[in-house]
Amino acid sequence: MPTPGPTIQLRQSFVPQHDGLSEVEVILARSAEADGTGRLELQLLDSNNEVIAARSFETQELRHNQSLLLRFPPQAESAGQQYKLLIGGTAGNDTSVWGYDLDVYGDGEMTIVGGDTTAQDLRFVTRYQLLSSSAIKSLVDTVITNAGLLLLALAFAFMPGSLILLIAKRWVPRTDPGAWLGLALALGLASWPLIWLWSTVLGLRWRSWSLWLVLILGWASVIWLLVSPKLNIKRNLGEFDQTIGRPSLTRHAAHFSWHHLLLLLILLVGLAVRLLAIRDLVFPPWVDSIRHALITTVMSENGQTIQDYQPYLDVFRFPYHFGFHTLSASLFQMTGVPLPRLLLILGQLINALVPLATYSAVYLLVRKPGVSLLAAFLVALPFFFPGYYVTWGRMTQLTAVVVLAATVAYTWKVIRGARTWRRSWWLLALLVAGLFLIHFRLFLLYLVFAGLTWLISRGRHGRWLAFAAGATAILVGPHVIRLVSDSTITIGGRPIPGYNDFPFGYLTIGWEQAFLLLAGAIVLLAALAGFRGKSWAWLPLTLAAWGGIVTLFLSGQKLGLPEFSLLNLNSAYISAFLPLAIILAIGAGQIWRWLRRRQKPVQALGVLVAGAALAAALMLGIRQQMTILNPVTVLAWPQDMEGLAWLNENLDPSAKVAVSSWVWLGRTWAGSDGGAWIVPLTGISSTTPPADYIYSRTLAEGVEAFNTEASTNQEWSDPSAADWLRQQGVTHVYVGAKGGYFNPGLLARNPDLQLLYQHDGVFIFAVQ
Repeated sequence: MPTPGPTIQLRQSFVPQHDGLSEVEVILARSAEADGTGRLELQLLDSNNEVIAARSFETQELRHNQSLLLRFPPQAESAGQQYKLLIGGTAGNDTSVWGYDLDVYGDGEMTIVGGDTTAQDLRFVTRYQLLSSSAIKSLVDTVITNAGLLLLALAFAFMPGSLILLIAKRWVPRTDPGAWLGLALALGLASWPLIWLWSTVLGLRWRSWSLWLVLILGWASVIWLLVSPKLNIKRNLGEFDQTIGRPSLTRHAAHFSWHHLLLLLILLVGLAVRLLAIRDLVFPPWVDSIRHALITTVMSENGQTIQDYQPYLDVFRFPYHFGFHTLSASLFQMTGVPLPRLLLILGQLINALVPLATYSAVYLLVRKPGVSLLAAFLVALPFFFPGYYVTWGRMTQLTAVVVLAATVAYTWKVIRGARTWRRSWWLLALLVAGLFLIHFRLFLLYLVFAGLTWLISRGRHGRWLAFAAGATAILVGPHVIRLVSDSTITIGGRPIPGYNDFPFGYLTIGWEQAFLLLAGAIVLLAALAGFRGKSWAWLPLTLAAWGGIVTLFLSGQKLGLPEFSLLNLNSAYISAFLPLAIILAIGAGQIWRWLRRRQKPVQALGVLVAGAALAAALMLGIRQQMTILNPVTVLAWPQDMEGLAWLNENLDPSAKVAVSSWVWLGRTWAGSDGGAWIVPLTGISSTTPPADYIYSRTLAEGVEAFNTEASTNQEWSDPSAADWLRQQGVTHVYVGAKGGYFNPGLLARNPDLQLLYQHDGVFIFAVQ
């Protein structure tokens, strides 16, 4: 861009998409030899040409490619209003800013007073502060837009588990309504993968009408079982079977009470902040989301569990888990909601239901409503995980955590609980089988817990675990057979550098260190209580030992142990929030029990400290969850949706589109912008398809070879670059709004490339 001065001024108009505009960023362009003593001046004007903010910078303090920020009070009604960014300079200024020689911004334009340039837009970034009014409006809009999807997803997830618990009420211990719903949710999420697996074995195919029919008949059966005069809803959700001999449960189980309202409030607040976290997204973030989109597309089209990736990829095996995708594929068939939005909303809904699963697990374990509520609260708000899963698109692991919570609780009760629990060993088999199909990593972690629980119980009731294991093997048998033939599990060999390093960075976020230290103190307290024969101590000690054993085993080569390619310390740590919440809640329950036996002043002090801690955790949690998204992981921007739609409508299905990419993990390349979504959304081939391409050696070698060469090419304006693209079979080039190694300015100068589409920073070129 021309250097601003007394007679030259750069002007960029723009229209914010959101209220709360609070910052504009530009990137400086300055020669290494520059030594001017002038000033660079920035001004922001509103639609009435009134100055919102102004700032000047001494040029001798500026450097090339430095980010320069213009901050100002949040503009409450900035959405849809036109603003102008003015960049000028005094005599002696030698610093300018970067711009684009293509039109990358559709809602504004760049003009120059007193100069000339080929640039069409400044390179600038706007940022916003979420205001309370904007938050409420965004939340209401999101809920209204997605109300049907949210309700259908809830109905779909809860139906199988509710039906199972009602039909098998004579064999399943009964608990309070909140815990019952959490168990029904876990069973529902575990059942759908099994239903899809065995319908595939029988040669059946799911279609929209059959899914709707099953859902309607299922809920009709649930309602009939609840209202049938021969049944008693209070009995279903209430007392344990009299063979347990512990009627004290009736107090909490026979009816809804105040703590259920608190649980509902926790769940609603948790859902609200999770929906606000994705308020600006159109596509779910990161690489895993694109994989989930591809698998969902294949399964929804075939109506069966996925066997291969045809016709989207020439990959003829599937060594992965498909449990979550039975939910997304079913809902995609039933609603036709655009797949990116469906995955985004479904992922956050499941995330918001993890506290319910946690409440249920803790209640089944300790039968204390207050302790269960605290565990649910911690998971819903102040904990960094599972909220941060959204930034990775970890939908499979998120779904598995819901099932894992119930599986851990049921395993503990079957081995160490009353006789009636052991009568429902088959329910444990359903949970474990579903966990296996949803996420194999968490299944492996669960095996450690199950074995440890059996050992500390001195091998008692092992036959019930054996029954459950046998039933699990039968339920997942068809998938196991396929996994064995397609297995990519390796022990030893060459690990990916840094793959198994401990994620110390997580410990610096929020209150993570404080929570871990507090849990450590509770474990020490439990150890002392264990020596005194206190039964409550066994559970937190077992959970702590579980974490310790997993950490030791996964420490790998650092301790001379083999490394397991399917599991690493990062995967284990981001799942540790579940045992952490249980330990903290149980510890708090014991401290509260101790306080109740103290004098009134001590009790009052304890209540004051606890109230202050909970209030602080609430405020921290709400703020943290609303801003938890890492913008670096957002690959596809809203502008890409229109570009991909144009590509789908105008390109021949036989086309091959080149996209920018980067090395994601090991030697696996992933798309770096909206082009990463081309394959699952259009079915058109791209140079970097979803990461599942690594299951084909031929595809993997081709993707690596193309990107290794393309990522080092700096001469995309040269006709030889188009020749090389033609040799690779490329017919088009897609440049997303986020961008990558494909420079649209250079591509536009190539005489052998034709610009077909240009809008809001998205470009599509044809190779002539």
